[in-house]
Amino acid sequence: MTPARAALLAVGLMGLAGCSGAEKADEAAKPVALVSTAVLQRAQLDGTLTAFGTAEVAPAGERSLTAATEATVEAVLVSAGTEVTQGQPLVRLKPSPQAELDLKKAASDLDVADRALKRVQRLRATGLASDGDVEAARATQITAAAAHVSLQQRAAAQRELKAPAAGVVETLTVAPGDQLAQGAPLGKIGDLGALRVRLGLDGADVRKVRPGAVVRLTGLGGENLGEGRVSAVEPRIDPQTRLAAVLVKVQGHLAAGQPLKGEIALTRADGPAAPRAAVVYEADGASLFVVQKGVAHKRAVKLGPERDDKIAILEGVKVGETVVVDGAAVLEDGMAVREGATPGAEPAAGKGDGKPDQP
Repeated sequence: MTPARAALLAVGLMGLAGCSGAEKADEAAKPVALVSTAVLQRAQLDGTLTAFGTAEVAPAGERSLTAATEATVEAVLVSAGTEVTQGQPLVRLKPSPQAELDLKKAASDLDVADRALKRVQRLRATGLASDGDVEAARATQITAAAAHVSLQQRAAAQRELKAPAAGVVETLTVAPGDQLAQGAPLGKIGDLGALRVRLGLDGADVRKVRPGAVVRLTGLGGENLGEGRVSAVEPRIDPQTRLAAVLVKVQGHLAAGQPLKGEIALTRADGPAAPRAAVVYEADGASLFVVQKGVAHKRAVKLGPERDDKIAILEGVKVGETVVVDGAAVLEDGMAVREGATPGAEPAAGKGDGKPDQP
């Protein structure tokens, strides 16, 4: 090798060494973010609508209470919402003056018919009356007796209005002193086995609900009331509440008129779910930072249903990938990261660079 070529080779090696040193310096100068991460797990999350409503008795399970005859209300023994057994007294009644007059007249008519029959029977024994006269008098007496017994039974029945079946008193529209006409409606009793839930939704949301959807029910205080399924959707807007209705068939015990909240399941996502804190929201949509070999790569994602602190990810990531949770909001695409307990805190010993602690 000539002295000139040896000199050129030395200069070149010096240049390469200088470039390598500069690259190492640049690498050392790059910022490293301290973050916490999570591995995406598979989960099933339902999209839901929240609605409020009450438990009610379906029309098919209602029984109407009516006055069998004219009467005056003496006392009301139960109130709306009370559970009752079959035959339990609900209202104590006093026959109206007209009903008492009718009963007295029926008793008088029966007395007259009895005496008339006996008189005709005596006349028949002396030959002054025919068999036909006796039969006519007997028919009149039988009719008068039946009318009297019927009025007696109706009056006795109206001393107390009793529950025709076990259930819950939905309404009772009478008060002491009220005058009741025969057949007047007094209220309704609902069969506890026919309870359902009516939830109110606005017109836009009710169109998203389908029969058969699962509904999780809770009391207004947060107590768990079990689950039901949508039995019908009524899109007609109630003029008073300005809401449409979703009817829910329920299992278990609820009280008629009980206020409650329903979470109506709309769609089910089965795939990766990320912690809510891992999602970064920007003007162009949502994204996650996926960590690969110590570098955070920004991924645009499509979000699905949410539950508690989890969000289903429909597109953009896969189960098993590692994403940044705490610290994601301050990252940039391609930034180096280290695992730490909390962003801004010192990294835990032996963590962050994947190397064991050095003595």
